[in-house]
Amino acid sequence: MGTDDDLFRRQRLLQGEAEAVLDDLDLAAGLETVGDPIRTGSSALGVMVKPDIDVTTACARLDLAAFDAVAHLATRLARHARVRQVTFRNDTGVWNAEPDKYPDGLYLSVSYRSPRPRDWSLDLWFVDEPDRQPDLAHLRTLLPRLTDETREAILRIKEGWTPRPEYGREVNGTLIYEAVLDGGVRTLPDFAEWLAQDAPALKTDTARA
Repeated sequence: MGTDDDLFRRQRLLQGEAEAVLDDLDLAAGLETVGDPIRTGSSALGVMVKPDIDVTTACARLDLAAFDAVAHLATRLARHARVRQVTFRNDTGVWNAEPDKYPDGLYLSVSYRSPRPRDWSLDLWFVDEPDRQPDLAHLRTLLPRLTDETREAILRIKEGWTPRPEYGREVNGTLIYEAVLDGGVRTLPDFAEWLAQDAPALKTDTARA
């Protein structure tokens, strides 16, 4: 599995690449035309093992002007030479399948290839009720609790699980955070035991995918 230093070195490498991706896309400036962007997910928590970037943008309202601004941003991103695909999704009104769990939102999925080359996925959410958005709640509740010890455990477990077909379905990052921070899990065998005996129903408050 590698030494502790290896885990953190790989995390720092991905973190640095993530910053380069955001800079190359000039994403902060683009998102600020829509609202107030906030980095979320593993790149915000310092527990990256995959080339994924999550950003949630808090908007004053999801009106036609917001739709137009998001569509304009999607067009600008799609024209970038390193972007292969941009997908737009409307999760407002009748299209929000779980309104009791999630606020209305607009979503862009961006596929980007870095000079390394490495394929990156960007998940960009736009919401007008940020207090109800799970990934923003995670920043408030999880980030203050993370230490080098818990980050190491999370990185080790995520590295062991992300290649598995179950990851992203039955098991995800939020479940791993819960196991480490609330269940005292520190190793892969600990996590397997926690899943079998102590895990709650495997339905967590992750961001919509």
